[in-house]
Amino acid sequence: MQLIRITSIPMKCEFEVEPARLQVQRAQNPRQQVTVTPSRLTLSSNDIKVRLDTTDLRASLNQRSSADFATYTADLGRQAASMAIDDAVQEGSEMQRIEDGVSIAQIIQQKMMDQPDSAMVFLPTVGPDISWEPGNLSTDYQPASVETDWQIMKNQMEYIPGKFHMKILQYPDVKVEYLGGPNYVPPSADPEYTETSA
Repeated sequence: MQLIRITSIPMKCEFEVEPARLQVQRAQNPRQQVTVTPSRLTLSSNDIKVRLDTTDLRASLNQRSSADFATYTADLGRQAASMAIDDAVQEGSEMQRIEDGVSIAQIIQQKMMDQPDSAMVFLPTVGPDISWEPGNLSTDYQPASVETDWQIMKNQMEYIPGKFHMKILQYPDVKVEYLGGPNYVPPSADPEYTETSA
């Protein structure tokens, strides 16, 4: 009769495996940005400049400014004084010739007979002073330009590693069961003991 029963309980577990994966997000189409600069033409012109200086022309017509007129009058005064001195010197020299038979009356008569010098002059005697600067035209041309900027998108990749899960549902165990009854020492201690006759 078998008195001991041994029961072995194996370990019970549950596995969950999540494989690794690679997620790829495709890039969008490339974008293009175009910047256009139009051409530009700049024209800069300067007109002809003509200068007329009529100072000498007006002076020949005796039309002077106040400062020029004062200078001109002073020059005439110096010339008149110089001529008067020359005449006085000449008259003095002629009067020294009285001893040569020249009388004062003859000297005065000769002086009265002198005619002033005359000349024909066309007025104005000089023309205006003309000076000029030619006009010019400068051109500045800047050609048009086109600039292109490409924005190329890149693929985005994300690696997700795999996972491994293990769940233990039952730990291993060994059960030992005694199938027999209790042993009494002495045997007469057993409640069901019956004494056998010899």
